[in-house]
Amino acid sequence: MAKLAYGVWDGTVYDNRNGGEDQPADLDLNVFDNFNEGNPARAILSHRGFLVFDPDLPLLWAMGQHFAKVASESCGKCSPCRTGAPILRDALLAAQNGEDVDWNEIVDIAHQMNETALCGIGKTGPAPLLDAIAHFTRELKPREKADKAEFFSAMTSPCIEACPGLVNIPRYIDYIRDGHEDLAANTVLRHYPLVGSCGRVCVRSCESACRRADVDEPISIRNLKRYAADKAIASGMLKPEKAKEIKEEKVAVIGAGPVGTSCAYHLLQRGYPVDIFEAKEHAGGMIRYGIPIYRLPKDTLQAENSIVSQMGGKFIFNQKLGRDFDINDLFGKGYKAIFIACGAPLGSYLGMKDEDTSLAGYMNGIDFLENVYNGVEAGHPPVLDGDVVVVGGGNVAMDCCRAACRVATGKTHLIYRRTEADAPADHEEIVAAKAEGVEFHFLCGQDSLVVENGKITGLRVMDMERTEPDASGRRGVRPIEGSEHVIPCSFVIAAIGQKIDPDMLIEADGIKLDRKNCIVVNSTHETSRKGVFAGGDCTTGPRASGPSTMIMGMGHAYFAARSIDQFLSEGRSPFDSRWRLSEWIQGAKLMDDGKPAPSKPKQERVKVHEREPMERNCNFEEVEQTMSREEAWEEAKRCMRCYRVFSVVTRQPIPGNV
Repeated sequence: MAKLAYGVWDGTVYDNRNGGEDQPADLDLNVFDNFNEGNPARAILSHRGFLVFDPDLPLLWAMGQHFAKVASESCGKCSPCRTGAPILRDALLAAQNGEDVDWNEIVDIAHQMNETALCGIGKTGPAPLLDAIAHFTRELKPREKADKAEFFSAMTSPCIEACPGLVNIPRYIDYIRDGHEDLAANTVLRHYPLVGSCGRVCVRSCESACRRADVDEPISIRNLKRYAADKAIASGMLKPEKAKEIKEEKVAVIGAGPVGTSCAYHLLQRGYPVDIFEAKEHAGGMIRYGIPIYRLPKDTLQAENSIVSQMGGKFIFNQKLGRDFDINDLFGKGYKAIFIACGAPLGSYLGMKDEDTSLAGYMNGIDFLENVYNGVEAGHPPVLDGDVVVVGGGNVAMDCCRAACRVATGKTHLIYRRTEADAPADHEEIVAAKAEGVEFHFLCGQDSLVVENGKITGLRVMDMERTEPDASGRRGVRPIEGSEHVIPCSFVIAAIGQKIDPDMLIEADGIKLDRKNCIVVNSTHETSRKGVFAGGDCTTGPRASGPSTMIMGMGHAYFAARSIDQFLSEGRSPFDSRWRLSEWIQGAKLMDDGKPAPSKPKQERVKVHEREPMERNCNFEEVEQTMSREEAWEEAKRCMRCYRVFSVVTRQPIPGNV
């Protein structure tokens, strides 16, 4: 475990240089043992203070580097930060060079920033410096400077850290507030090309972390992203950065879903020629075939996928891994690296006693949604003649039951074995499904299909009850004896999960799989085979756990592309400093300072307009509507810009750092 030498954390002073063992009680110092392998932290600086693990650290130099980052990230909108941050940066540099500085003046400027700046950069950036001056002034003396390669710093916020793609959310909200929708959309475009699609179907982990919720309600982050994307796409202002030069090494991407497309996009930006192999006839993967058109119009998706083509990416359709080619084939054709993003394309059935998956009317959710998509695209949506029962409680189940409402002649039911509060689906999706007429049966579990003359006539179910909490506090469920009953129906849709295609990879590919056929990857998305990387639903590893969300997969793609670039251009094992810092922030809960959100007047969150429920069931037109400019401006003004700057100093140079 890293041993604390001295520092100040959350206002408490620690000094163990005379043999003490004090440390913050709520902080796991084990997290800081290694930034990269064999390279422990010498110091951490943040809005909560600073911790020094190496007593020989040149603290004045570290503070100067930290404030250089603060100054570089100042937006310039308020004078305390715009003027104060560069003054403090230059003063620390002068002190490091042996010049006399007025520490009282430095304290005054730092306090002015802390008390009057308009956002988190100015308010929290001076914290470690003020703590050092107050308690460890003797350490702020000129000493031999450390190597910049041993220092890494990043500006972040709770919403950024909650986003798997680490998108700079406050920045694009700022651009919207200033009337620059194009700059807002292109801020997101740096992280993935599916800006408008993500603005419609993202699971919004960022909103769950939004500190505005402590004042009234979280910022409507996803809908602001959609607003900016729709404006930028309509005006032709979605402009990706193109490579300045084309490299020789070709890369193969397997899977043209959001993960594969995003990885290809980032590789193209770095100048690599990329071919994308796709098993189906169109790009888009699960968000094309699995997310109904009333949630995600496919013209939006098409416009975003075309960005990859315009950048030089080549789509090769109807080519499936394990059927038409294998990994060795690709290396044999001259590809120098491969990224696998095949997803989890197979639906699961319920596994009930004596169930027959070939029965007409018994479907898994993945197949059902694809059938609906194909029918709507062809202009002839399928018709389900009778009542439908959907089993499941996630977002796929909500998509299935809401789609069923539009194609079934009878009633649509949804059963879920736990409570509504336990359902993993977005609450808004449950509300929308109820508004569209879906009848929900919570604490209700499936037992068996009821079949007469080879046709489904119902689903036998049983009521469930919650058990007492286990050691972890989680409550299970169990059947209530004698509660069995039948829900009459002609169709049963199992929407309980997705599976990896077991025929995708063969032993000769030399890629390690887990017991669920997921590809095992490390923290940089390398597989067990050199030159092969993977991400998205088909992977498991430190930041992957099988089928997950679109934004999680696109986060994988962003960092995997950087890893592939390091592998091809530098010939070394990939390492990503920003991802590693994020792991430290989460592992040590560095964002959890326990302080209340700033005092702000309450302001109601903008409500997104939707089509009336009675208008929805007869068509697949998009339900949610894009914000107006005035609504977007008002919503953007609610953002509190909760930026924080985190810096780490290590003992050895950080790979890729300069």
